Amino acid sequence: MAKVLLTRIITLFCFIVFASGTAAQDLSFNLKEAREFAVTNSYDVKNSQFDLEMARSKVKENLAYGFPQIDASLDYNYYIALPTSLIPGEFFGQPGEYIEVQFGTKNNFTAGVTLNQLIFDGRYFIGLQYAKISEQLSEENLEKTKEDIIETVSQTYYNILVGEEALHVLDSTLSVLQKLRYETGELLKEGFVELTDYDQLTLTVTDIQNSINSLKRQNEIGYKLLNYQMGIELDKRVILTESLDDVIEQAAIEAILEESFNLENNVSYRLISSQEQIKVLGLQNERAAYYPSLKGFLFLQENAQRDTFTFFDMDEPWFLTSIAGVSMQVPIFSSGMRRHRVSQAKIDLEKIRNTKSQVSEGLMLTVTQAGLDFRTALENFMREKQNVQLSRNIYERTLVKYNEGLAGSVELTQQHNQFFDAERKYFQTVLYLLDAKNRLDKVLGKY
Repeated sequence: MAKVLLTRIITLFCFIVFASGTAAQDLSFNLKEAREFAVTNSYDVKNSQFDLEMARSKVKENLAYGFPQIDASLDYNYYIALPTSLIPGEFFGQPGEYIEVQFGTKNNFTAGVTLNQLIFDGRYFIGLQYAKISEQLSEENLEKTKEDIIETVSQTYYNILVGEEALHVLDSTLSVLQKLRYETGELLKEGFVELTDYDQLTLTVTDIQNSINSLKRQNEIGYKLLNYQMGIELDKRVILTESLDDVIEQAAIEAILEESFNLENNVSYRLISSQEQIKVLGLQNERAAYYPSLKGFLFLQENAQRDTFTFFDMDEPWFLTSIAGVSMQVPIFSSGMRRHRVSQAKIDLEKIRNTKSQVSEGLMLTVTQAGLDFRTALENFMREKQNVQLSRNIYERTLVKYNEGLAGSVELTQQHNQFFDAERKYFQTVLYLLDAKNRLDKVLGKY
């Protein structure tokens, strides 16, 4: 007896541990939490963060170019055959002839250090500004990526909620119809109904079962897609804690509020503004090509010459050479190349400014359209919500009449189809409403 009790306790303990471990794998999110998680863990967001880190490193790289640059060099040469020079014979009392003379040693070692310092270069300071704007552009790209992932995750979240609610409606209807088919089957055995009535109900039940199976598969893919978009392993189970009614209610409440649009709140407008700044700097950079550049340098070199390889002998002499100076480069003539490059930069700037105006007008149009779409979707939602309730009432009354023998299977099927068509339209308007709200929030910069 004690052994059996101990076995049951161990089994119960293992079940609790297993259940706890399984539950620990589940991740629960409301809509806000899902968005925040995706912004932190999405693959696309992480890649944009890497781009931003690279842009920041580029700023430091460009800045370092204006600091002292030090290079060291080591050169060893072994002359297999020393170079020969020809010296006029007059130096040796042999006029009219050349005397072959070899200078130098077989082994030569040179060690040198060079320090270069930029003193003035117009392009360097423009490059610093360019790198800084590029960093700003990367930050805005990161922000846009976050907005895109929020929009995408929200849409997938909405689709799953609508799918779950549709499944709930189908399951409820299926239960009622299965019960009704069973009761009709019993009446058929007694001869109180026709076989057509039973077959018609069977067709309807089968149709609903097929719809349920199809919708379940769609929802399964929807959950996998949500995991992928949020940066969660596909085998992890995600639970949505917010109901469809909660999401719809929040959207309806926000529709009452007046939404003002500020271009600067839209990341697409800020991106095009940053690109305009880059083009301005590009023009300045081409103009700076006309300016001279000035660099300073310091050169130190020691040279050793040996007949044998004795460079580590500290008693042997090394010969020092040192040079300090400045170097200036003055552009004089480029056959019109610089002038044409400036002209191209001007055209590029005008083009981006034209695009900026286009983006500005397009965003204003998008805001207007998104606002109208949202209000239209809200009106359609309210109307379809009433229609689905009316069709539900008619369907339920027809069910009662059918049970009482006052309505036939054809009339019941017609009301069933009408009810399901109303439900389909309702869920479509829900998706359209939430999609319109999603697009409106994005263009207003609320993400």
